[in-house]
Amino acid sequence: MASTSQSASRRSLRPHTTPNVRENARRQRERLLARQAELEGLAGPIHEATDKLSKLEAAVASRAQAPLKKIERLEQTRDRRIKKIQEQYAAKIAEIQRAMEAGTETLTPQEREQESALLREYAEAIVTFSRSASASELAPLLGVSAREAKKLIMQAQADLGAADVATAAAQSSDDEQTVPAAS
Repeated sequence: MASTSQSASRRSLRPHTTPNVRENARRQRERLLARQAELEGLAGPIHEATDKLSKLEAAVASRAQAPLKKIERLEQTRDRRIKKIQEQYAAKIAEIQRAMEAGTETLTPQEREQESALLREYAEAIVTFSRSASASELAPLLGVSAREAKKLIMQAQADLGAADVATAAAQSSDDEQTVPAAS
């Protein structure tokens, strides 16, 4: 049991009358404010440590973000360079395609002469073969139908005939030029 002095002190705090109620409420507020001030004083170092930890975490996070930002800048630079190179090559490709479509890919004079000589040789070979064999025998050799082989033989004979006429004309003009020079 509680002693009489403790009981008396508790009774004195009991709100029996309106002035006691006000006084008790005031004392209670003072005790709460004093406790709150005491807790704030105790919490001060906690808040300071928390602030310092926050600053440290921010510094560590910014250091951790630095490589990521550098990587991002490098990737952006790479992407810009790739885009520039792609545009350059796209322009070059378009230029080559235009040139190809325009037909600027021509043969040099030496290549034209060589092509003419090879076409004449091919035509002579076909005509020579056709003298000893038929078009149906030429067809499997060329990988075409017999009808197509017959057309090729006729075309080769026509080409050789036109070439022979041109050669004869060239030879006769050469002969005419050499005769006056001899006289």
